[in-house]
Amino acid sequence: MTSLSICATNYDCAHALDRHLQSVYDNLGKFDFEYIVTDNHSKDASQAILREWASRHGNFKVLTRRCTMGEGRQISFDHSRGAHIMVLDTDVVYSPLLKQFLERYLERYEDFSVQALFCGIFPRNQWLQVGGRRSLNTNEDVDMWLRLVRLGTMRWYTVAMGENLKEPAALGSSDHLSSRYTKGERVTRLFRREWDLLKTRRVQFVDLDRLIRESTIDFGLGVPIGPWPQRRLRIGRSRRMAAFVRDLRQVLRSS
Repeated sequence: MTSLSICATNYDCAHALDRHLQSVYDNLGKFDFEYIVTDNHSKDASQAILREWASRHGNFKVLTRRCTMGEGRQISFDHSRGAHIMVLDTDVVYSPLLKQFLERYLERYEDFSVQALFCGIFPRNQWLQVGGRRSLNTNEDVDMWLRLVRLGTMRWYTVAMGENLKEPAALGSSDHLSSRYTKGERVTRLFRREWDLLKTRRVQFVDLDRLIRESTIDFGLGVPIGPWPQRRLRIGRSRRMAAFVRDLRQVLRSS
C-alpha cells in the first residue's frame, strides 16, 4: 500500500497550479506518495497543466467530475490507496514546513487526524470510520473535523504550511468574490454558501476556537497564528439574512 495519498479538488486555479504542484513534489520527493486531483471542469488552463503533470509523473492521477470542494476530495479519496490521506489546496504554494510537518507527524502522531493551515493528514481508517467528506464548499472541512472529534482523534496545529495565492478579499467564506469567477458564478457560489451553512448549521453551536485551542499539538516548527483565521460566529437568522442580502448586492454591483 502506498504510504501517503494526497487528495485534492481543483477549479480554475491555473494561476497557482504549476507553483503549487512544484512545491509539493519538491518537498515530498523522498516519500512514497500519490497525488490524486479531481478537477471540477475548470474553464482556465488548469486541465492542460494537470494533464502535463500526469504525463511526467507516474504517481499523479487526474479525474474530471462536476463536484463541490468536499465531494471532489472524496472522489479523489475513493481512487486512492494510501495508509494516510493528506488534503491540500491547489491555490497554495507549500514551504519546506510541509516536509517537516509530515516527518514529525509520521514519527509521533500518526494515530491522530491533524489539521494545520492549508494541510490536513488523516489515517485512512479514521477517514472511512467517520464517512469522509460530504458535498460541501463551505464548512466541508469543519464538518469532518467534528465527526473526528466525536471519535476522539482530531487535533490541530495552527501554523501555515504555505502561502495561499487567493486574493485576500476572497479568503474563507468570501471565496465567491474571487476574480476567477464570472458574475454568474459568484452569485451561484454565494447561494451555494448559504445552502451549505444551512446544511451544517450545527457548526455555529460549537465553540470551535476553544475546541482547537484545547486540542492543539505543538510540532515545534513555527509560530502559531493564534486564533483560527476562519472563525464561525454565532448569528441569528435575521442577521444571517441581512448579511446575505448585503453580500448579494455587492456581487451584483461588481463588474
